[in-house]
Amino acid sequence: MAFPFKYLGLPLSVKKLPKNTFLELIDKIADKLPGWKSALIHTAGRLTLVKSVLTAIPIHHLIVLQCPKWVIKAIDKIRRGFLWKGRKDIRGGHCSVGWARVCRPLSMGGLGIHNLEVLGWALNLRWLWLKKTQPERPWADFLFKVHSNVEALFSASVHTTVGDGSRTLFWTDRWIHGQSISTLAPTLVSHITVRIKKSRSVQEALVNNRWVNDISGSLSAQIIIDFLVIWDLVQGFQLHPGIPDVHRWSPSASGDYSTKSAYDRFMAGSVSFEPATRIWKSWAPPRCKFFIWLASLNRCWTADRLSRRGLEHPVRCPLCDQQEETVQHILVACVFARDTWWQTLYKVGLHRLTPGLATTTFQDWWKEAECQVPKNQKRGSL
Repeated sequence: MAFPFKYLGLPLSVKKLPKNTFLELIDKIADKLPGWKSALIHTAGRLTLVKSVLTAIPIHHLIVLQCPKWVIKAIDKIRRGFLWKGRKDIRGGHCSVGWARVCRPLSMGGLGIHNLEVLGWALNLRWLWLKKTQPERPWADFLFKVHSNVEALFSASVHTTVGDGSRTLFWTDRWIHGQSISTLAPTLVSHITVRIKKSRSVQEALVNNRWVNDISGSLSAQIIIDFLVIWDLVQGFQLHPGIPDVHRWSPSASGDYSTKSAYDRFMAGSVSFEPATRIWKSWAPPRCKFFIWLASLNRCWTADRLSRRGLEHPVRCPLCDQQEETVQHILVACVFARDTWWQTLYKVGLHRLTPGLATTTFQDWWKEAECQVPKNQKRGSL
């Protein structure tokens, strides 16, 4: 059988995969669009389809393959176009929020659409975990190329409790006081060959202090200092023959790897979004939640936003003719908005919560008003 060929739906090849292999995946995703009546689907509905269909299709490939950046960009172009306009090709002006922010988790100000590049990293990390915890698998000795970020997160997130020391790497694994020797003595470890760092187990290294013979090259003062630190740590360390080493995945409470925990750890650097819980956990319909999310980010097409882009816009609010039209003004500051809130809240006996003259932003008013609503009314028991 000639390479490349497909096995279980995935292309296999002994060489770099040709471009047309990935074009098939992109076309498969694009073919999903014509069957949907996008003009009849609200943005919140399209968001659901992006998450459940367009994002799900490439996952099978991402588990094994490292998709080139141009493939990720092509898929993102389809997902972005369908989300904002219901079609594949759109211009930048159609997008109310940047795609990088859209792909953040809900708690960090995004829409929870998966970042495909980061999702691929999280899925690839599974192979490193299986190779570490189940080395008896027949493919465990194969070379599996992963992104440097994957190796870095795996190294930082796996902690080992040493038993017999046969499945723990002496130089790179976190096995001594929750840290690795690479972290404790980086200068010393720089004088260890890559082959030895990837193969020397704790069991082998501690026999007759064999780890000392792994050090090569000239010795400097810093190397000697690092050596003495490691010598003090490993002297007297007891192995437990017959008891296997236990590897624990620290991002998960259970200690077992999961793609979700790995993905969340990769996204941990994003800034949190305080209104997220109030927006996405409310009882409002999805389209209302989507609008409030846009309003919280000041991404609605009001006069101030049109003005910044040099587009035609009213000088003052068309309703009150008093201030510039902004989304916060329309929601809580305009006299017509306050009157609407009073009439609506009066029907449920909460008219005392009507936005006042000092109210400036919808989110601040919502947060304050939420604290004043009785618990039984929050549950809908009026």
